[in-house]
Amino acid sequence: MNATVPPRLQRASGESRVAFAVRDGTTRLADLYQRDPCRVLFPDPEPGDPPHAVLVTTSGGIASGDALRMAVEVGAGGQAVVATQAAEKIYRAAQASDPCTIDVALEVGAGATLDWLPQETIVFEGARVKRRTVADVASGAALLACEMVVLGRAASGERFTGGLLLDGWSVRRGGRLAWTDTLRIEGETPLGAGFGESNALATVIGVWDAPQPFFEKARTLLEGAERVRAGVTLVNGVMVARLLGEATSVRQATMAFLRGFRARPLPRVWHV
Repeated sequence: MNATVPPRLQRASGESRVAFAVRDGTTRLADLYQRDPCRVLFPDPEPGDPPHAVLVTTSGGIASGDALRMAVEVGAGGQAVVATQAAEKIYRAAQASDPCTIDVALEVGAGATLDWLPQETIVFEGARVKRRTVADVASGAALLACEMVVLGRAASGERFTGGLLLDGWSVRRGGRLAWTDTLRIEGETPLGAGFGESNALATVIGVWDAPQPFFEKARTLLEGAERVRAGVTLVNGVMVARLLGEATSVRQATMAFLRGFRARPLPRVWHV
């Protein structure tokens, strides 16, 4: 008797690496590597803005078993803004034992500044994803980072009742671990763990040598946030802000917060 052999599913193994460095007093692209389905675009920044990079997943979404790696480096004294072209979609997993993985590495050199501003990640019903972001921020450097997660496609009437989201963050400051956090949701969205009826969560992380003024500014801005629950704290000098609510409201509130906090517009891809 011939055993039934399950079909081999196509997997993506993509990687992008972009590095900026100061040359002749200006931040310029220093290194670029990209492998499908990861691509990097370089739109012209607004006058007076630092260089922009936009990360793109050409496959149109991430399926189970895919493995993506992204690295961003800003050398000493440089400035850069990195975003994603659109919301990232994580599709339903074919097998529970075959999650997709996303690894992000951010490195900010002495005296450098990085704004890491990806748009939201939409985790479809039944999707299984493990994502890990590690930021290494040198003394004298500054990092502003944002991550948004949407559980299920509410506009299509979909709820996240089965799947896996394992989303971890670590921040190293001067080579030492300053903050780490992991969100794990397996199965139905944990209504009893503070989510209520919410299906979206945004986290904004800030690292500076003197964080207190930024913390006070964030607290003032979040006091006016509408249709979301929001708060901010300082942990070992790392500012951590959270916004929780319905997906559209979280996106709008996060955009308003980032605009006010940065005191300049978001990258144009956020408005396309």
